Amino acid sequence: MIVLDFKNERCPIPLVHTKLHIKQAAIGDSFVLILSDPGSVQDVPKFIKKIGHQLSLIEQTSDNVYKYQVKIT
Repeated sequence: MIVLDFKNERCPIPLVHTKLHIKQAAIGDSFVLILSDPGSVQDVPKFIKKIGHQLSLIEQTSDNVYKYQVKIT
């Protein structure tokens, strides 16, 4: 499973790299996305849903790290 770990990155880096990864992905592919920056936590999931892919929150830690499962549809 591919893991995009952006917990030490600030917006817009996670959004840009997530867009690039999605462009190269095939339908049915899935990956884990890890975010911690408040702007990224708000913007990246919103973008993924807007373009029609599946997104589910796997885990939220006490130090505000969010782990998502993304499936390309």
